[in-house]
Amino acid sequence: MSKRRFEVAPLSIYGASTIGVYIFTNNAFTVVPMDVPDKVINSIRDTLGTTVVKASLAKSPLIGIFIVGNDNGVLIPSIVTEEEINELEKGGFRVSVIRTRYTAIANLILTNNKKTVVSPIIEKEFINLIRDTLGTEVIIDEICGTYLVGSIAVANDRGVLLSPDAKDEDVKKVRDYFGLPVSVGTVNRGRSFLRSGLVVNNNGGLVGNDTTGFEIVRIMQVLGGE
Repeated sequence: MSKRRFEVAPLSIYGASTIGVYIFTNNAFTVVPMDVPDKVINSIRDTLGTTVVKASLAKSPLIGIFIVGNDNGVLIPSIVTEEEINELEKGGFRVSVIRTRYTAIANLILTNNKKTVVSPIIEKEFINLIRDTLGTEVIIDEICGTYLVGSIAVANDRGVLLSPDAKDEDVKKVRDYFGLPVSVGTVNRGRSFLRSGLVVNNNGGLVGNDTTGFEIVRIMQVLGGE
């Protein structure tokens, strides 16, 4: 069987290019807000090669900031309701609730299927839960001088894209952590908070519709092995 080509598709949610705020994906499932139209769902399914699950988290469409994970499991904050947890589990996810004081946990954790970088502001008592849920080695560190490690970087099992604020030592450190190609890039015409405008798995990526052709090429090179 031929290897699936990594594809990148521009997208908007609610007319906004900050699609990463609203979408989470791994290699099997993608979670989107309840009222996303079928046309958008079809584009997501075709690009990421996943089953699309409609959900809300904390009675909000902000899926992408409240959930972080990989193919082994996902973490969600304690503000998510029991009903919402049940819906995620019905959709095929292995879910763990992390009872940290922080709610936008996707901004604080960077993960793929083998390695996880956790912000040093997350309480140490939750590190074992993170390790067990995601099934990876866990490294506690900042990236690019910020604790928002999940906001300024995006990873899959092919590579890691960092904010242009990354220095040479950041690139080297992340390359050593993940053992993958690492480079810098932007989304949505120069935005450095990558997660807000980029959703990827190993099959493809979704970018905010303000993302330029040059930015897409860089994403494909780093995260698609092009």
